Amino acid sequence: MLLVRTMTSLRTNEIRHRFIKYFVKHGHAAQRSAPIVPAANDSTLLFTNAGMVPHKQHFQSPQTAPHPTVASIQKCVRAGGKHNDLDQVGHTARHHTFFEMLGNFSFGAYDKRRAIELAWGFVREELAMPASRLRVSVLRGDDEAYSVWRDDIKLDSAHIVQLGEDDNFWSMGHGEGPCGPCSEIFWDTQARGLPLDHADRWLEFWNLVFMQYYRDAAGRLVPLERPCIDTGMGLERVASIMQGVESNFETDELRAIVGSVGGSAADQTSRRIIADHLRASAFLIAEGVQPASTGRGYVLRRIIRRAMRAGRQLGIRGPVLAPLYPSLEAAMGAAYPELTTARDAVVGVLEAEESAFLRMLDNGLALLERRLLTRKDNVSKVLCAEDVFVLYDTHGFPADLTQAIARDRGWAVDIDGFEALLQRSRQQNRERSRGELGVGSSGGAGAGSAVAAEVAAVCAEWQRESLVRDSRFCGYDLDPDAVDGSVPSRVVASRALSTGDLLVALDPSPFYAAGGGQDADTGTVSADGAHGVSYDVKQVVSPTVCGLTGVLVLTRRTNNDSETGNASECLHRDTGVVATVDMKRRRGCAVHHTATHLLNNALRTVVGDGVVQAGSQVRAQGLRFDFSSCALTSDQLDRIASAVNRAALAAMPVTVAHMALADAQTMGALSVRAERQCADNVRVVTIADTKSVELCGGTHLRTTRGVFPFQIVAESSVGAGTRRIEAVAGDAAVAWLQNQLASARRAAAVLGAPGIDSLESRVRQLDAKSQAARDEADRWLHVAAAGIKDSAALETTLRGNTASVAPLIPTRIHILLPDASLSATDSARLASERAICLRTSEPTCAHVVVCGGAISLGVDPAAIPGAHAGNLLRLLLADLLPGRGGGQDTLAHGRLNAPVVDPTCISARLDK
Repeated sequence: MLLVRTMTSLRTNEIRHRFIKYFVKHGHAAQRSAPIVPAANDSTLLFTNAGMVPHKQHFQSPQTAPHPTVASIQKCVRAGGKHNDLDQVGHTARHHTFFEMLGNFSFGAYDKRRAIELAWGFVREELAMPASRLRVSVLRGDDEAYSVWRDDIKLDSAHIVQLGEDDNFWSMGHGEGPCGPCSEIFWDTQARGLPLDHADRWLEFWNLVFMQYYRDAAGRLVPLERPCIDTGMGLERVASIMQGVESNFETDELRAIVGSVGGSAADQTSRRIIADHLRASAFLIAEGVQPASTGRGYVLRRIIRRAMRAGRQLGIRGPVLAPLYPSLEAAMGAAYPELTTARDAVVGVLEAEESAFLRMLDNGLALLERRLLTRKDNVSKVLCAEDVFVLYDTHGFPADLTQAIARDRGWAVDIDGFEALLQRSRQQNRERSRGELGVGSSGGAGAGSAVAAEVAAVCAEWQRESLVRDSRFCGYDLDPDAVDGSVPSRVVASRALSTGDLLVALDPSPFYAAGGGQDADTGTVSADGAHGVSYDVKQVVSPTVCGLTGVLVLTRRTNNDSETGNASECLHRDTGVVATVDMKRRRGCAVHHTATHLLNNALRTVVGDGVVQAGSQVRAQGLRFDFSSCALTSDQLDRIASAVNRAALAAMPVTVAHMALADAQTMGALSVRAERQCADNVRVVTIADTKSVELCGGTHLRTTRGVFPFQIVAESSVGAGTRRIEAVAGDAAVAWLQNQLASARRAAAVLGAPGIDSLESRVRQLDAKSQAARDEADRWLHVAAAGIKDSAALETTLRGNTASVAPLIPTRIHILLPDASLSATDSARLASERAICLRTSEPTCAHVVVCGGAISLGVDPAAIPGAHAGNLLRLLLADLLPGRGGGQDTLAHGRLNAPVVDPTCISARLDK
C-alpha cells in the first residue's frame, strides 16, 4: 500500500536525492553520471543525449552489465548531429542543450509490470503527485501494459490512452538492435483555455521503455531471451511540475542563473539562451572538450557564440559567459563538484574563446554593415552567397550569425548558395591536400581504409564462427626493464589479406595496442622450430575496433632469402609461435607514460586542481600532454619539472589494481574520456607518496626511478584555453641534453666565445652592438619618414565603429612607391614611421600610409573622439584594401594581399 503525502514544492537537488534513494531502497545500484562525451569506441554520437546511452552494450548483452539493476542521473547534451535542440533553446519552455535525465534500468532482472509499479510508486509516494492529474499512454495492442495500469495500479481507464508505434514504440534508430513498446506518464498542466483532451495541456515527463524485441537486419522483431527496462525522466520537467511553474527556466537552479544575466522580462529569450548555454559549455569544458573548428569542439564554439550573440541583443559588449560562472557554480556546484574543481579551467577557456570571438565579431560586423550598405540598391534584399562565404572563409564569421544579423535588418541570405560554395571549397582543399601528399585518386589514401574494412570484416567472421574466444593479453606481465620480451603463444586464427600481409589472432598476446595516447608495441612473431618463419608486427589491432584481443597484422620478414611459400600456409590455426615485443621501444613508452602521470600530478599541484587533461601522446622518444590552462610562466615550468624529477629520484613504487569504477572514484582517481566506461572492472595506476591515482590501460615502470632525468622541451598553445607540454624522460632525456650541449658548443665556436660558460655574455655583447646599429638605422629612418613625399594622397571617410550612428572620421590615404631595393621589413618600418609623423603633425584626421605591401594607420583619439586605429585599419583591410592586420588605439599595422603599384586603383575603389 502506497503512503502518499501531500504534494509540496521540491527543490531540484531534493528531487535528485529522492530519486536515487528510492531506487537504491528497491535494490538498484546507484551509478554516477557517465561522461557527456561517449566512450571512445562509440562513434555513433557526438554527445551522450539520453540516460540509456552508457548502457547500450548492456541492452544487447545483459550479462555484461556490472549490476542487474541500476539507477542514475545522467548529464546529457543535445546540440549537433541528428539530436540537435540548439536553435529551439530560449524560444520554448522545455528545450535545452544541456539537461539531466533520471533513469532506472533493468538488464533482464525484472519485467514491465515491476517497471510500472516502481515508476508509479515514485510518482505517488515520493513526489506525491495526485492521480487525478496523471495520465499514461501505452502502445495499442500491448495488452499486458494496459492491464497492469488498469488492474494492478487501479488507474481509471479514462486516464489510459492507447497510441500507435510512432508514439509508443522505441528503437535505437531505424536499424537493427534492441527495441520495444513503451509507456509514458503525463502531467495535467491545467493550462488555461485548453480542453481536457488537448495535447498541449499534457506534459510528458517519464518514458518507460520495455525492451523485449531485437529488430534484425530484415526488420523482423525477434523476442529477447532477457527483456530489459530503460526509463528516462527529464529532471527539469519534473522540477517544473513540483515547483508549480510553467517553464523549466523558472525552476530554482535555472531561475538563479537566468536572474544573474540581467535584462528585463521582455528579454527573456536572450536571457534563457545565455543561462542554458552557460550550463552546456561549462560541463563540456569541464570534461576536456575545447572550442575547435570541427566535431565536438565546433559544437561547443557554436554554443558559446550563440550565447554571446544573445548577450549583444541585451546590450552586453564584453564577455557574457565567463562573468556568470559563479551563478552556475552556486546553483549546481553541490550536485556537481567538478564545477568547483574545474572552475579555473572552465573560466579560462570561456574568457579566451569569448575574447577571440569579440575581436572577430567587431571585424565581421563592420564588413557586414558595409556589405549591406553597398548593396542597398538590391530590391530583393537578399545577401548573396559570395558575400556570406567571404565573411566565413576569410574573416571567420559564422554563416548562421550572418543570417541572424541580416534577418534583424530585414534581409534574407542565400544560404543554399553559401553551402554550395563551402562544399566546393572543401573539395578543392581535399584535392590540394592529395596533391601535396602525392596521393592519387586510385591509391594510397583509400588503401588504408580498404585494409581496415577487410580486417574488420574478417574479425567479425571469426566472432560469428567462435574461432577466437577469450584471447588473453599478457603484455602487462612483461618486466619493462627486461631485455627479452619473448612469450610462447599459439595462433588461434589466421587469414591472408589482399595486401599480402597476414592477419592472425594469438593467445596469449603480449603486444599492446595503441590506446590511452600510448603508441602500440612493435616486435616479431616466429613459428616454433629452428627454421621457423618470422614476421614483423605491422599493426596491433585495437580491441575497441575489432572486438577481439590479440589480433595482429603481420608482414613477412625479408632478411631470409630461402623463405618461400604462401604466408597463410606458414602460420595456420594451432601453430605454436614465439611472440617477441621490442623491449627497447616498450621501455621507452613505459618511461614516458609514467612520466605523463607524474607531470599531470605536478601540474595540478603547481597550477591547481582545475587543470583538465585534454589529450596526450606517449611514445618511446617523448611525450606530449594537452591540458586546459592559461599560459604557464617560466617559474611554473621550472617548479613542475623539479617536482617530476624529485618524484623520479625517490624511486616511488608504481602499482596497478583492478576495481569497480565507483571504488576508483572514491579513491579520487582521475580519468580521461576514453577510459571511464567499464564500470565493473577498471584498471587504476597509483604512484606511491603522491596524489597520482589514474584510470589507465597503458604500460608503466615498476618504480619512478627510470623517469629521471625529466626535461620539458616546449610549452605552447594548441587552441583557446588549451596548452601543450612536450617533454622527454629517462634515456631520451639524456640524449636530448647531450644534443643541446653539443649545439651550445657549436654556437660558442661560431660566436667566438671561449667556451659554453661564456656563451651568454658573448651573446649579450653582440646584441648590444646590434641594438646600437638598429638605433642608428631607426634615427635615419625617422628623418627619411619626416621628409618623404607622397606619390599620391587620397581623401575619404571611415565610420568610427560598427554602429550605424558612429561618427564619420576624415581619413587621408598616403601612397608611397618605394624603391625596388627596399625589403618588405623596411617598407613596413617606413610606413609605420610615416604614420607616426603624420599623426603628430596633422592630428585632425586619420592617416593611412601604404608602402608596397605594407600598411599603417595612425590617429590621435584625443583629437578625434571615437577613433581607434586598430578598428579603422581592420575596416579598410576587410574591403577597400584587402589584407590582414590590427593594432592599438593610436597605431595599427598590416599586410596587403597585393602590393600597391598604381595609386589610381585605390582611387577607382573609392569612387565606387
